Amino acid sequence: MVTFPSQATSDPREHHLQRIGEILPGALCWGVLLLGIILSFFAPIAAAIFIIFYDLFWLTRVLILSVLTILAYRKLRRNQKINWLRRCRKLGEKHGLRFESVYHLIIIPYVNEGIEIIEPTMKSFLDSNYPNKKIIVSMSCERRAGEEARQVQEQLKKKYASRFAAFLTAVHPNNLPGEMKAKSGNANWALKNALKFLKEKNISPIQVIVSNFDCDTRPHPQYFACVSHHYIVNPDRTRSSYQPLPMFNNNIWDTNFVVRIVSLGTSFWHMIESVRHERLVTFSSHSMSLTALLDVGKWQSDIISEDSAIFWQCYCRYDGNYRTIPLFLPVSMDATLADTTWKTLVNQYKQLRRWAYGIESFPRLLRVFRNPQSKIPLWSKMSITFTMLEGRISWGTTSFLLLLMGWLPLMVGGSQFNEMVLAHNLPLITQFLMRLASVGIICSAILSYFIIPRRPKRYKWWKNLAFGAQSLFIPIVALLMSAPPAMDALTRLMFGKYFGSFWVSEKKTRRKLG
Repeated sequence: MVTFPSQATSDPREHHLQRIGEILPGALCWGVLLLGIILSFFAPIAAAIFIIFYDLFWLTRVLILSVLTILAYRKLRRNQKINWLRRCRKLGEKHGLRFESVYHLIIIPYVNEGIEIIEPTMKSFLDSNYPNKKIIVSMSCERRAGEEARQVQEQLKKKYASRFAAFLTAVHPNNLPGEMKAKSGNANWALKNALKFLKEKNISPIQVIVSNFDCDTRPHPQYFACVSHHYIVNPDRTRSSYQPLPMFNNNIWDTNFVVRIVSLGTSFWHMIESVRHERLVTFSSHSMSLTALLDVGKWQSDIISEDSAIFWQCYCRYDGNYRTIPLFLPVSMDATLADTTWKTLVNQYKQLRRWAYGIESFPRLLRVFRNPQSKIPLWSKMSITFTMLEGRISWGTTSFLLLLMGWLPLMVGGSQFNEMVLAHNLPLITQFLMRLASVGIICSAILSYFIIPRRPKRYKWWKNLAFGAQSLFIPIVALLMSAPPAMDALTRLMFGKYFGSFWVSEKKTRRKLG
């Protein structure tokens, strides 16, 4: 059995491979950008040809992604109309697991989020059409957050405990051996508390679906029924994770237009990934079997991106026989929002940087792929390596290449190049291809009106117009808030400047609790 390794290792060969995997993504990104700059100075014709072909490649990609976005939206609408609870009750015993025996364990680790953030989450669980007495809530706050954080969960327990099968609370100690300050340690502590309850009630792990939720996650009313249906009918139910569509919609109308663009872009990207289910990896709030979670030793506590790492833990443990099943139902979370606009933008940058840091799983995977005992197929190893590297290279370089490199050969290529027909046509060709690629922006702008909640009454009608007009700023936002945080994260990893703790997104709200 080959396990997903920890970052630290005493084996020099493993350490060298770990460092190669940490250096490679950032080195490739910087290599692409530096190559474009060097060619612009010393081989402007080659640079111009490269830019034109890259623009054509990106145009093709935008058109494909636009089609996939529309397909994902259609699946979303279709799944929202299905009565998943009725389907569950019709299953009977033919799949080896009765619906009536399935429990949902919801893990909610948090730090210092206020009751105004977490209570709407509890209400969303109760608003679910799933039997509340089959839902177990296990919350865990960080001891370092102080007494106020502990009081939040005790208030919620007093108010809502009778509505669920159980409402468990815990306080995660500081500085446990082998743990970094990350979500995974707190989630494991909440799980430890829940396992005692399950043992007392004689509930088998095969009966339990675990959902690791952020404290602001509000699932669609049919989410738990939908997960249950997919879990029961799946013959490999314990070899699968179940991924909803993450939508950062809770406060989308309250935050600024930059964050709205980022939030909607993130939601659309995960809709696209759900259609390409063969490459889908768990992200943020998701569900999985308790059986698999225990089999891999719970969430690794020395990693920042535990949401994707738990998928790779299972993938390596089962020699590639593990997958993520897309659930075309949304879970709604908070977009970045702070007390001031500047702080909101800084927090959004940090959140994107943390997401990009998810590449920290890549060097660990390389070590698994190299292990002669690994039975993961060679083609799968090659496909995963390419997908992970290509994804981070595109994230870190695309906006720079599209919006800046098209002009660089003209600026530094010299007078001889500027007199060529190619030089005169380069900006025209680039602009024409970018106009064609704007079909993606138009598609996203239209669909955004269908996936966001209705405008709150506290905002006037003109807010809708401003919402549509924000699409004009997508290229600028992409240049400032897409590539830079990705390059920041990759460069830190490349030089071994690791994140020592999980940066928690600050959560603010302008909502009033009803």
